[in-house]
Amino acid sequence: MINNINILLFSSLLIISGCLDQKIHRDIFSIATCNNEENCQRNSLQKLNNKTPYTLSFIEIDDQGFFFDRSQLDILKKHIENKTRKNNTFIYVYVHGWQHDASINDSNVKHFKEQLNKISNQLSLSKREVIGIYIGWRGKSSSVPLLKYLTFWDRKNSAKHIADKNIIEIWRFLRKLKSNSISDTKIVTVGHSFGAEIVFTAINKTLVNDLIDSTVNKQYKTSTSGLGDLVLLINPAFDALKYAHFQNINERYNEFLGTQKPILSIFTSESDWITKYIFPAGNTISRRFEPHRYMKTTIGEENVLINQNMAEKTSIGHFKPFITHRLEMKNKNIDISSTQRVNLINDLKSDWASGVNPLNFSNTRLIRNPIIKAKNPYLVVQVDKALIPNHNNFFGKEIEEFLNEFILFSID
Repeated sequence: MINNINILLFSSLLIISGCLDQKIHRDIFSIATCNNEENCQRNSLQKLNNKTPYTLSFIEIDDQGFFFDRSQLDILKKHIENKTRKNNTFIYVYVHGWQHDASINDSNVKHFKEQLNKISNQLSLSKREVIGIYIGWRGKSSSVPLLKYLTFWDRKNSAKHIADKNIIEIWRFLRKLKSNSISDTKIVTVGHSFGAEIVFTAINKTLVNDLIDSTVNKQYKTSTSGLGDLVLLINPAFDALKYAHFQNINERYNEFLGTQKPILSIFTSESDWITKYIFPAGNTISRRFEPHRYMKTTIGEENVLINQNMAEKTSIGHFKPFITHRLEMKNKNIDISSTQRVNLINDLKSDWASGVNPLNFSNTRLIRNPIIKAKNPYLVVQVDKALIPNHNNFFGKEIEEFLNEFILFSID
C-alpha cells in the first residue's frame, strides 16, 4: 500500500514537472559525410568530413529496452564489418547516464566527440580506424531545473528494463566480430551513472563465465577475457551487493598471468554525492523489507564477513571492503609528447606485469590496496575529488588524460 502511494505521488510530480517525450533523435539511417555538423546531425552514422579521424554512430533505445529503430544497428553493422575486413579497428562504446540522452545539444554527445578525437590522434601511429558508438536512452525525462532531480528512481527503473533487452544484442555482435575478425579489433566500453548499471547488468554473466572458463578444467593457465578488451564504469549507480557474487568468484579463480590486462575497471569519485547519499537513501526505502545476512568472502588474503544489508544500501564505489585502488592527482597541467606517451605506455605495461605499486601515469598515480593481488584485472577505484569533483563532471584535463592512457595501456 505504501509503495503504491509513493508511486502515485511520484507520478504526480512528474506530470507537474512536464516530462520530456520519448523520441528518436537520429532518424536518418545512412552514413553522412558532411562539411559541417548541422548538415548531418540527424544521421545515425556520421563522418563530418574526410579529415575527421573517426566515425560516430548513434543507437537509441526506449524506456522499455527496445530499439527505437533497428535500422540504426543494421547500418552500423555493415559499416563495422566493412572496416574490420580492411583495417585494424578501435571501437569505442559509450552508454550515458542520468540527465542525458542522444539529443543534438547534449553535453555528453559533445564530450564523447572530443574524446574520440583525442584518442584517434593518439592511435594515429598504430593506424587504427576509430568508430564511436553512442548508446542513447531517455536518461533525462524532465526539463524543470529543480524537479528533474526527482526523476532519479524513475530513470533507474528504466535502466533496469534497458539492461536485459535489445542492448545485449549490440555487445553480442561486437564480441562475435572481435573473435572472427581477420584484422586486429579492439573494443572498449564506457558507462556512466545508470549507463554503468546498464553495462554491468548486461555483461555480468559474460564476465563471470569467461573468468571461470579461464581456469576450470584446463591443463594450462590462460588470461581471462571480458567484453572486448576493456570496460570502464564511471560513478556507477548500482549497489555493492550486485557486485558481491562477482567479487567472490574473482577471488576463487584469480590466477592471472603477467600478460593479464585490466578487463573491468570501476571509478567512483569520493565526492559523488548522488551515489554516496541519494542512492543509499532510496535503496533503504525501496528494499527495506528484504531479508539479509552476513556472508563470507575472501578479499586478497583476508577472510571477510560482508553485511548484505549494508552492501545493498551502498553503491559499489563507496563500499570500502570492495575498493581495490585509489586514483590520486600527481601533477597538474602536465603535457607530454607523442614519443613520451609511447614510452609511458610501455613502462606501464612492464610495471603492471611486475606488480609495481603504484602505477604512475602522466598526471596521476593509481595506488593498489596492498592486500589485493597484483595483475587482478577487476578494479574498484576510489577517485580523488580533485580529479572527479562530482557525479557528472569527469571531463577535466587530468582525468581525461588518465582515462586515455589507461585505455591505451589496457588494449595495447
